[in-house]
Amino acid sequence: MVKINESLNRVFLLRFDTGREAIARFPTSLAGPPHFATASEVATIDFLRRRLAFPIPRVLAWSSRVDSTEVGAEFMLMEKASGSRLADAWLDISRHQRGKFARTLGQFERQLLQLDFTHYGSLYYKRDVPARLRAPTLLEGLPPDDELNSMFCIGPIAHRDFWEAERMTMDTDRGPWRTAEDYMTAVARREQEWISRFGTAHFLDDPNRVLPGQGTRDDHIEWLSTYTTLVPILVPPHREQKRPVMWHPDLHAGNIFVTHSKGKRKITPTIPLTISSIIDWQGTCVGPAFLQLKVPPMYRMDEISLGVRLPAPPKNMDTLSLREKEEAEDQHKRRILRKSYEVSAFPLPILNMKAREERVHLEDIAGVTWKYGLTPCRMAMFRVFERWEDIVPGTTCPVQYSEEEREDLEAHHAMWLRYQKLVGNLEGEFYLGDFGYVESDRDFEKIRAAVEQKKWEHVAQGKDAEAKTLLALLWPYRDTLGDSEVIPPLNLSSVGP
Repeated sequence: MVKINESLNRVFLLRFDTGREAIARFPTSLAGPPHFATASEVATIDFLRRRLAFPIPRVLAWSSRVDSTEVGAEFMLMEKASGSRLADAWLDISRHQRGKFARTLGQFERQLLQLDFTHYGSLYYKRDVPARLRAPTLLEGLPPDDELNSMFCIGPIAHRDFWEAERMTMDTDRGPWRTAEDYMTAVARREQEWISRFGTAHFLDDPNRVLPGQGTRDDHIEWLSTYTTLVPILVPPHREQKRPVMWHPDLHAGNIFVTHSKGKRKITPTIPLTISSIIDWQGTCVGPAFLQLKVPPMYRMDEISLGVRLPAPPKNMDTLSLREKEEAEDQHKRRILRKSYEVSAFPLPILNMKAREERVHLEDIAGVTWKYGLTPCRMAMFRVFERWEDIVPGTTCPVQYSEEEREDLEAHHAMWLRYQKLVGNLEGEFYLGDFGYVESDRDFEKIRAAVEQKKWEHVAQGKDAEAKTLLALLWPYRDTLGDSEVIPPLNLSSVGP
C-alpha cells in the first residue's frame, strides 16, 4: 500500500498478490459532511455508470458511516482508473490536438444534459437519506416503476460550503430545492446566520480581509440582504438556462485519464486523445444550469463573445511589438480553444445568455463573503448593476450608486487588486495553492523558510516603521486568526501605491 496523494482525501494505491491494483480513499475532515459526502459520491458514480455508461472507475466497497465498519473510518475502495493522467502529458500535446480534445471533452460532458432532474441538491441512494429529506421525484418523465426511481433520490446538498466549520451544526436549509431562487436564497441565508453567530477570524480567511472596506458583521449581513432581493431577477426566465443539471465540479487535467500506448522510454497518450476515465466526483451536485455549466481549467480564458462564432483576431496587431504580437496571438488561440469547448458542451440558451459571467461571479462570492471580505462582493454587485440593461431590459436596477459611492468602491477595489496581485505572484513563484497550500510531496519546511525570507524582503521596502508594520500585517501568509474581529480602518497612505 502506497500513499499517492493527500489533500481533501488520503489516497492510497493498493497492489495485490494477484497483480491487480485498486485505489483506497479516506476523506479528511475538510472533504465535506460526514456520511453525506461519501454516500452522495458513491451513488453519483453508480448512477452515471448505469444511466450514461460513463467511464468512471467502479466502486468495489465503501462505507459512509464510521461506526458500521471495522476500518474505523469512511472509505471508498475503487478500481484503478484506466489510461494515463492528462495532466502528465498536457504540456507535450500540440495546440491542434488540444483543440480537438476541447470538442471531445465538451461532447462528453454534454451527455450530462440528458439527465433532466426535477430538483436541486445532491444524488443519493434512497436508503442513505431519511424520507423527509428526499425530493419526491428524480427525473422528468421517468416512470414511477423505473429501477432508478426505486434506488436513487435527490437529497441535501453535500457541497462543502454548506457544512464548513460551524455550519455543520446549524439547522440551515440544505435542500433539496424545487426552484433556482430557493437554492440561491438558501446560500445567502446560510451565510447570514453563520456570520451573525460565528463570524470571527478563521485560518482560511483571505489575508486581504484586513484591507479598508472589507466590512463588519452588520455590513456583510446587510449586503447579503440586498443580494437576496436581486435573486428572483438574476435567475433567467428560460427553462434551459435554469433547469437542474449535474456537472463535474472539478474537471482539471489531473482528473481526466486518456488512453495511452507504451513506448520504449515512456507511456504516451494515443492521438487523437480519447477519454478512458473521469475521476473525483466528490461534491457533485445538481444546480441551476447557468451556474453549473463551467469551462474546465485548462480551457478557461476571459473576454469571450456570446454565441457560437469563434473569436475574431485582435484588430490592432500591426501596432504591436513582436513580443506583444506573440502574446496577443497566444491569447487569441486560447480563446478559440475555450469557444470550441463551449460550443461542444453548452446549449444555445447558455451560449447566448447575456451577463452570465457577472451573475455567476456574484452568486459564487455570496457564499464566501466573510472569507474574502466585502470589497470583491461589492464590486461583483456593481458589475451586475453595469449590465442591468442586458439582464432585464428597460428596467432600473434596484441597487443604485452615487458618484461618491462609485469612487469609494473603485478605490477600495484597486487596493484589493494590488494585494491580490501580490498573492498571485507568490503563488506562481513558490507553486502554492489557495491559502498557501503546499503539495504533500514537496519539502514544506524548505518552502516555508523561503516564503518567510520573501516576507522580510517585502517588509524592508517600507519607508518607515509604520509602513513596515502595515506591510507585515498585509503579508498574505500570516496567521489570520490574529486579525481583529472588526476589520480595522487601516490608513495605507504610508505604504505607497
